[in-house]
Amino acid sequence: MPTESHSFKRVILGLRSSAPDRTTRLAVELAQLLNLELLGVFLEDTSLYDLANIPFARELRPLGGGWHPIDINQLSHELEIAARSAEKMFAEAARHLPTQWRFEIARGPIAATIAAVSQTSDIVMIGEPASAAERVSQQFSWLIQAAFRSAAAVMVVPSQIARVSGPIVAIATTMDDPSIAVAAGIARAANEELIVVDLCENAIDEAHIGALAAAKGLAIKHIIGSGITRANVAPLAHALRSLHERLVVMTRGASDDQVISLIAAEQQVPVLVVEPAGAVATLASTTRE
Repeated sequence: MPTESHSFKRVILGLRSSAPDRTTRLAVELAQLLNLELLGVFLEDTSLYDLANIPFARELRPLGGGWHPIDINQLSHELEIAARSAEKMFAEAARHLPTQWRFEIARGPIAATIAAVSQTSDIVMIGEPASAAERVSQQFSWLIQAAFRSAAAVMVVPSQIARVSGPIVAIATTMDDPSIAVAAGIARAANEELIVVDLCENAIDEAHIGALAAAKGLAIKHIIGSGITRANVAPLAHALRSLHERLVVMTRGASDDQVISLIAAEQQVPVLVVEPAGAVATLASTTRE
């Protein structure tokens, strides 16, 4: 079991016209907790302009406005106002951050934009919209897919957050699962307990848990995932209900995206998805020991 964790250097916050304040605040708190730089990126998806240029494309205006052709000038004006509003909100939240921070506007297809601005040492933070309609929208779906296709770690933030303190949970499907080391680094920085939910075919040896606890100076609880397998982790959200955690850490490939969203929604806590071992270099401690 490793005692090192990925050395994150930056948090990237993907901002949209409807991005809620809570996601921005959480990004600032995470950057401060782990001593990371913060980049706020307003995502101006150029596919909206492509849609507006289609002659038969229509938009439904509220309050009985009916269907109308998409006005490109109005669309540009609304996106400019949204970008300015996002920048003001972001700057206000980040102004006391001791690390470097900046805001930029990125124009282009969402997938290409996320790939261009992110790298392996980043955490890309995606906040789920507050409304159900936006959560199932094509644009949000594209954003989530683009984030998970990037080389960065991804943090999915639910529309409501239940708590800001509590244990850090690592969901492990192998003894050397990278989620354990990353969660341990975050738990140490946050001065919280680490809980390892063990979904391994052969349970992790308690000696390894003890060695990690001694190396990191952590209190660690080891929970065997009874009845939960790597192939069927849907019951996992039920197993987490009594843990009162503040963050769940998983490794990409341990489950599908639907389970990740399910855990975030049902637990009302962020879920951090990290790269599997070998996908990126394992670097120094998150807390930069």
